[in-house]
Amino acid sequence: MQRKTLIIISLISVVFVSCNRTFYPSDMYKVKDKALFAPASELMEPAKPLLQPGDNLSISVFSNKGEKLLEPLSNALQQSNTMNSPLVFTIDSSGNVLLPIIGQMHVSGLTVEQAENKISDSYSNTVIDPYVQISVLNKRIFFIAGGVNQSAVSIPYLNENTTLIDVITTAGGIKEGKASAIRLIRNTVSGIKIYEIDLSDFSQAKYSFATVLPNDIVYVVPQYRPFRKFVENTAPYLTLISTGLIIYNITR
Repeated sequence: MQRKTLIIISLISVVFVSCNRTFYPSDMYKVKDKALFAPASELMEPAKPLLQPGDNLSISVFSNKGEKLLEPLSNALQQSNTMNSPLVFTIDSSGNVLLPIIGQMHVSGLTVEQAENKISDSYSNTVIDPYVQISVLNKRIFFIAGGVNQSAVSIPYLNENTTLIDVITTAGGIKEGKASAIRLIRNTVSGIKIYEIDLSDFSQAKYSFATVLPNDIVYVVPQYRPFRKFVENTAPYLTLISTGLIIYNITR
């Protein structure tokens, strides 16, 4: 009987050890082929945030190249409370915003500066020397740390100089994750790219200062502790087996 019990326990062990999904069902962004990672060196190249569907845009249009903005504060405030007060527009799923007079305009995939110039050109027929200001109101970055105590944080994107280390420190650090396996997922005009960064190696420290962009996802791969996971997952089965053995011995 003891031999059968050992065989059963061994079979359960093999099943759980061989099945990574059973051990780590909350794992995300698994990459089987390392060739799918984009070169991390791309992150060190200057990049501007691009407008995307779902962005809420605050758009202000001023005439005469924005001369009202240079008037005394009282006049500027009065002006801002009338026709030039900011209007909020949401980029739809097609990448368009519906603007007064102009109608539909495609802005997805443009930088803020490019969108300002495009809208300014379109209003030039109805507004004298238009000056356009655009702000994105809902920019954020997502930080997800895997592991037993998985956590996720949505971090407001406040300036274009936000770096990877800014995101990590704002989220409270890596904790149970692997500093050697930090994955940054970015939606680009050429498709979704995934970068893997190793901050455990001092020679890779420069990537701490890689600039992140709105809607980037920073995912920290969790540390794998197979023995602890094995104990956690097999404990109910071992308890069931031992209970069965006790009942068997009593009834025998």
